[in-house]
Amino acid sequence: MNLEEQEIIEFIKKLGVSDVAAVDMTDDLQDQKMTLKKAFSFLIQLSVPVVEEISDRPTKTYFSHYRSMNNHINEVSQRITIELQSRGYKAYPVPASQSVDDDQSLHGIFPHRTAAHLSGLGFIGKSGMLIHNRFGPAIRLGTVLTDFPVQRKASFMESGCGECDLCKKACPAMAIEGVEWNPSLKRADLYDAHACSRYMKDRFQLIGRGAVCGICMRVCPYYTETI
Repeated sequence: MNLEEQEIIEFIKKLGVSDVAAVDMTDDLQDQKMTLKKAFSFLIQLSVPVVEEISDRPTKTYFSHYRSMNNHINEVSQRITIELQSRGYKAYPVPASQSVDDDQSLHGIFPHRTAAHLSGLGFIGKSGMLIHNRFGPAIRLGTVLTDFPVQRKASFMESGCGECDLCKKACPAMAIEGVEWNPSLKRADLYDAHACSRYMKDRFQLIGRGAVCGICMRVCPYYTETI
C-alpha cells in the first residue's frame, strides 16, 4: 500500500465506518463491461441490541435501522467519491441498496459483497451474506468503484460455514439452498432472492416498502460470537 492509498484509507476510517479495504478486481471482472474495476470497500456494524430483537420475524426497528444505515452508507460513499475526484481520479458510488429491475432480476448495479470479499473483508456464507471475521453478518456494505491504482490484487476467501445450515433451517421463505460458496457459483445457487422478496411482501408489507427480514443474520453463529 503506497502513501496516497494509506491516506485515503485513513480518510475513510474517519467517516464512521467499522472496516475498510481496497482491491484491484481487474483480473476477476474481465467478462463485465464495467470500466472501473478497482474499489474501496467498507462496512458498518449494525446495532447489536436492534438485531437481538429479531426472532421469527422482522421488526419495525430493524427495518428503520436498515434504512438509516443505507442512508449513512450513501453519504460515506459520496464523500469518498468527492475525495477521490479531488485527487484526480474517477469514482462511482454504488448505491447502498438498489435493485436494477429492467429484467426483474433483483440485482443491484454492482454486488457490494463481491468487492468486500475480494478485498479480504470476509467470506461469503451459505446465506449469500458477507461474513466479517469480527462482526459476522451483522453489517451493511458500501462500495466506491474507481480508477485509483490500488495495489492489492483480488483474492478468494474460503467459506467458513462448514456443515452449519442454521440459516437455511431458520429462513421462513425457504429461500436458502444451504450450499457452501465457491467462486463458480452464482447468487441463485445460494439463495432464491425472489422467494425472499415475495415472502416479505406477502407477510410484512405493513412494516414498510422494501422490508427486510434479518433472521438468517440473527441465527448465524458468526453473529452470536460478536455479542
